[in-house]
Amino acid sequence: MNSRNLLLGAALAVANAMAGAGPPAVAQEPVQPGMVPVVGDSPYATQPSPAPRVLNGLPTHGSPGQPGAAMGVPVIRNTYTEAPGTSADNPTARQEPAVSIEWIGPGSAKVNQPVSYQLIIKNISAGLVEGVGVKATIPTGVTVNATEPKANMEGDALVWALGNLEPRQEKRLDVQLTSSATGAVACQAAVTITGTSTVRLIVHEPKLAIKAAAPEKVIVGDPATVGLTITNPGDAVSEHVKVTAKLSDGLEHARGSSIDFDLGNMAPKETRTLYVLCGAKSAGSQKCEVTVSGDPKLQAQDSAAIEVLIPKVELAVTGPGMRYLDRHAVYTLKVTNPGTATANHVRLVDEIPQGFTFAAASNEGRHDFVSRTVSWFLGDLPPGQSQEVTLDLVAVNTGEHKNRAAVGAARGLRADNEIVTRIEGLPALLMELVDLDDPVEVGSDTSYEIRVTNTGTKTETNLQLTCTIPDKMEFKGAKAPSGLTSKQEGADIVFDPIPKLAPRADVIYRVNVRGTAPGDLRFRARIKADGLSDPVLKEESTKVYGDERLPQKP
Repeated sequence: MNSRNLLLGAALAVANAMAGAGPPAVAQEPVQPGMVPVVGDSPYATQPSPAPRVLNGLPTHGSPGQPGAAMGVPVIRNTYTEAPGTSADNPTARQEPAVSIEWIGPGSAKVNQPVSYQLIIKNISAGLVEGVGVKATIPTGVTVNATEPKANMEGDALVWALGNLEPRQEKRLDVQLTSSATGAVACQAAVTITGTSTVRLIVHEPKLAIKAAAPEKVIVGDPATVGLTITNPGDAVSEHVKVTAKLSDGLEHARGSSIDFDLGNMAPKETRTLYVLCGAKSAGSQKCEVTVSGDPKLQAQDSAAIEVLIPKVELAVTGPGMRYLDRHAVYTLKVTNPGTATANHVRLVDEIPQGFTFAAASNEGRHDFVSRTVSWFLGDLPPGQSQEVTLDLVAVNTGEHKNRAAVGAARGLRADNEIVTRIEGLPALLMELVDLDDPVEVGSDTSYEIRVTNTGTKTETNLQLTCTIPDKMEFKGAKAPSGLTSKQEGADIVFDPIPKLAPRADVIYRVNVRGTAPGDLRFRARIKADGLSDPVLKEESTKVYGDERLPQKP
């Protein structure tokens, strides 16, 4: 920073030593604009200075505080007022670098007589001045005997480089001169400075910080509230503060996936709290990323992670695919939670199909006769866990029947499953064969009665009876159920098939034969049907005798 140079000249009137008369010489100091010159004693005079120094055996004269005191010579000097800081007259604490320069010495001397002078250079401002230099021009006829501190000669001028002066600091330059000429002699001194001005600026820093907090785990469908704490930890106002929250796909908010908040200005150390009220809609790891920004060029970020859990229920039903009538069918119902959260208040219901009746249930299953259901309350099912129950039913009606089951839990969880079981009757044919007359005489007739009964639980179809007439018998006729006929094929009597024979129903056949020769004869009958893998066989023994005479005695 450049400052003005203050040039102060001092005129030195040296009386001719030989004249010895006239008014005393006066050291003069130019007056700066706005300052008042004072002659002699002044109410602004400073305290007396120390004793004068000696240069080349001659005492120096005066001091900065009382110029001309040693010589009793009145000196014209300037008085300055100090403005070290802010005041009513200087509200901006303006800094004006200024330096005063002053000759101190006798007002007259004799020719060729050494005289000593002091140059007093003082920083009269409230700030540091730098690069202070003094240049004193020596007129013709005047010889410089000595200087302290030593000056550099540049032509006819003495030059000193004094460096820096602190506020109110002064420096003294001693000069011893000898004049070889008479009359008025003037030595002029000038001072140069590099003026500086210092401004003190207290810099404040606004800051922004944000912290996001959220529950670590929530369940799908529950609220997932994210709390935001915004702080200005600085020492200045943060302006135009704005917060933006961005939600991942698994979180939802009424205002969308990006929510903005305008907070205006935040004072130093101020803290505000916001809440982002969102819901969890998808399972998995979700995130809320938040950014706070403000002026000037402030920004901070944070995020909160939320693990969204989801309970699930699955139902598996296993059981027989086929059962005969009157047989038991045991079903296993397995409920599993493959989710990541506990399924609460799990309840299982099985609907008994019309083809079955209830026999028993495990795990305190409750049977309702009116609704034909069996229900279980399983309580809470942790993630990855399963629970099984069994249901015992009895088959009562043939056909295909669906066993339907459903499981439900809190939060609207539901799953169902079913299994189809076919119920069949067990075909069972009973054939009875008897002869009505036994024994019989040769040439006499007898009859065989064949009764076929369906003792199973299933209607039998395509029943066909075939009877085999033994040797020594001849077929005389047959009687079949209504609508059926028979035919003879060699020794076999074949009856027409019966299309259906219901459970517990029977049919009766009759075959008439005649014995043609004595013997123990075997009458055979066999029946086949769709439900039989092998025919049912029966035979009946009949004794046929003849009129035999006893042998004659000789």
